[in-house]
Amino acid sequence: MTGPRRARMVAVIVAAAVVVIAGVAGVLTWAGSREEGPEAVARAWLVAVSEGDDEAARAAMSTGIDALDVGGAAERPSEPSVHGVRIEGDTAEADVSFVLAGDVREASLPLTQSSEGWLVGEDALSRVDISTDLGDSVTIGEAVVPAGQIRLLPGTYDLTAAPRDYLDGSASVSVIPGEEHTVALQATYNSAALDAVREVVTDHLNACTQPAATVADHCGLRVPWPADLAALERIAYRVERLPEVQLTEEGGFAATGGVVVATASGTGRDGSPVSATYRDDGWTVRGTITVTGAQIRLGLL
Repeated sequence: MTGPRRARMVAVIVAAAVVVIAGVAGVLTWAGSREEGPEAVARAWLVAVSEGDDEAARAAMSTGIDALDVGGAAERPSEPSVHGVRIEGDTAEADVSFVLAGDVREASLPLTQSSEGWLVGEDALSRVDISTDLGDSVTIGEAVVPAGQIRLLPGTYDLTAAPRDYLDGSASVSVIPGEEHTVALQATYNSAALDAVREVVTDHLNACTQPAATVADHCGLRVPWPADLAALERIAYRVERLPEVQLTEEGGFAATGGVVVATASGTGRDGSPVSATYRDDGWTVRGTITVTGAQIRLGLL
């Protein structure tokens, strides 16, 4: 008798536990599905922003925003607080404050009511108009962002020239909801950019001076073989000094001061084999530099 009774007691206890757990789950589901008021939504949004929870901040807004609008803050707001809310129909405005860059900042946070409940309005983002004197993009955090107007969550953002491996230049901006800022980034090429341009141009010039049956284009080579040959068969080069590459004020590059000797072989005007040698003490190549996104591209003139 003892064994079966114990088994029945265990079964009853297990069944009771299931009932209790189911009841708790029902309470949690009901509590989480209640519509929150604008003050609670504003406070939750500020907390998400201050904690760097971009996904939660995005989900609480009435408009879709992409990753470039929210990521990369060097400093997040701290001590977020909601002081009061004014409600007019399906819109509301929350008076909020937080600490940013060592100062207490106050702002008004717009909210709208929808079928999903109260949501933070688009104007909670700050608009920042970014320009740069080199390239078409800047780097914020780890993201390369096209220059122009972008939207940012409250915070302090460090902007650097892009691509930052080749450009120097930085700026910082602290933004709060509803503000508009203009940031003009002054960018300059650094030594790594000059080294990279020199390497690419040098490789190009070495390829230009390989033996060939024609004079290569965009190489700055002057080989006036038609003055001495009726038909060209081969040109051989001897590079005595490669042109020195420098960046120009116009934003391009100039490779100057090179010395190259070219020997052209072929058929003379009388039909016999002939060769002629030409020396250029001013071998020069010029080109453009275009900065796009995270790349720099060279164009040869």
